[in-house]
Amino acid sequence: MRLIALSCLLFTATAWPAEQRKSQRDYDLGVRFEQAAQWKQALDAFSASISADPTAPAYLHRAKVQLALNLPEKALADLTEAIHLQPQSAEAFRARGESYAKLGDHKKAIDDFAKAIDLGDGISQVYTARAASYEELGYHQLAVDDDSKAIRLRLDDPAPWKGRGIALTALGRFRDAIDDFDQAIRLKPDASAPYLERGFAHGQLGNFELAIEDLDRVLRLDRNNGRALALRAAAWAKRENLDKAIEDFTAALNLMPKDQGLYVARSAIYAAMGDHQKALADRNEAVRLKPDSAEAYLARGGSYHELGMHDKGLADRSEAIRLRPDLAEAWCARGSAYFLLGDYFKAIPDLEQAVHLKSDYAEAKEVLAKAEKAIAENQPATEPATIPAAALEPEQIPEPPHSVVELPVARSAPVKTAVVEPEPVKPEPVTPKQVMPEPATLERVRPAVNMKSAAALYQRGHDLLYQGKYRESIEELTEAIRQQPDLATAFNARGFASYLLRDYAHAIADFDEAIRLNPKYPNAYQNRGLARKASGDAAGGAADAAKARDLLR
Repeated sequence: MRLIALSCLLFTATAWPAEQRKSQRDYDLGVRFEQAAQWKQALDAFSASISADPTAPAYLHRAKVQLALNLPEKALADLTEAIHLQPQSAEAFRARGESYAKLGDHKKAIDDFAKAIDLGDGISQVYTARAASYEELGYHQLAVDDDSKAIRLRLDDPAPWKGRGIALTALGRFRDAIDDFDQAIRLKPDASAPYLERGFAHGQLGNFELAIEDLDRVLRLDRNNGRALALRAAAWAKRENLDKAIEDFTAALNLMPKDQGLYVARSAIYAAMGDHQKALADRNEAVRLKPDSAEAYLARGGSYHELGMHDKGLADRSEAIRLRPDLAEAWCARGSAYFLLGDYFKAIPDLEQAVHLKSDYAEAKEVLAKAEKAIAENQPATEPATIPAAALEPEQIPEPPHSVVELPVARSAPVKTAVVEPEPVKPEPVTPKQVMPEPATLERVRPAVNMKSAAALYQRGHDLLYQGKYRESIEELTEAIRQQPDLATAFNARGFASYLLRDYAHAIADFDEAIRLNPKYPNAYQNRGLARKASGDAAGGAADAAKARDLLR
């Protein structure tokens, strides 16, 4: 019996080193395959090594092969096991950070890169990788700092120069960004990405010729670069070469037929060319592809108005407001439409809300003043047969939507009174990088609208008011006031609802509060004058009407 036990012990002792030797042979073979970029053979060899004797180096190298094969989930599992077996492996933390970055989990990627640096792996590539994750999360200055460290550690690597240029672009430092892209191009002149980013930066500075030159280079290197086509299309539009803009947008759409932002962009060019049927077709497709896009409805409303379909135009502007009650351009567009249709009482609350949301909105202020003046002068609210075509689309070349590109250019004088195409709407935070995301995500997903916000409640109250549902309107406006007690437009609207119910005391009280909040509110004076006159205070009514006229001068 003792002899049998001793034999088993000797067998185990000899078998274990044999397994280790086999594991080492398979590991060495895997390394050779890995160095030769023979990924499938390397994967099999490392798997055999792990089966014989699971070690941290085998898991680490198999993970590297899986990353090369674009299998980040499997790489992540192997790297976690490698770190479990060897917790002080800086290389494993670095590789796991790369896996997290490929999977889009940039916060965890940053943590692992930091751990790799703490463990002594503070090389240029790690700082460059962490900078890229910082940039993805919108931490532009931290990205600049890390790329700067990477550049100091290795001056001949184009990656941190390009990365820092992208971050500087996001910070609005376009000239500094161009310097960095220049250096990246000097180090690697056959790479398309630095030309693309430099072209974008030139466009932001209004240097459209230089932008087009860079984008031409990108397309010579990569003929199917959709982002380059979209950027060049926008630059052609700024140069007023609309045919070439259409050609490039169409080519981009052939590559990305489901990109809603590109349809909106091309439609703006068609509208500028006066081809409103084609503009409408593109905007219909934009709405179909993204039915929750307020900008698409807003743009399509402009096409409907141009084609004389005013009911549909107003419906689309109302839907844009429902989707984005914080979108000043939507309120201005609908208010302008009401104004041009002669419905001044409906125009004024919309235009007031546009100014409330965007205090420097010159166009909304201008149309609002004209609407208030029309009421003060007792002009009839009749609906004209048509809206002047010049008022429906902007006189200047339309900006493509923010989701594609925004290349600034000196603007002409603002349109005087218009049912306008929407101005580009900047997402938060406003940075050029967010203005021009990558083609795969050309339109940034917007946060869900809080339908209980004061703006949303005001909108519902406003709609109910003009549907003749005065009591329901008062309920919504009262809740809006509860949420935002300084909302003068809500007091004015509620007062008007009370006036229509012949509840003059409550109407006057609301108009008083609207005027207290905004002493230069001509519409509130006009409305209070009507309520005072109706309640028997003819002198007070006349005084308020005179004050409204004075404010409008």
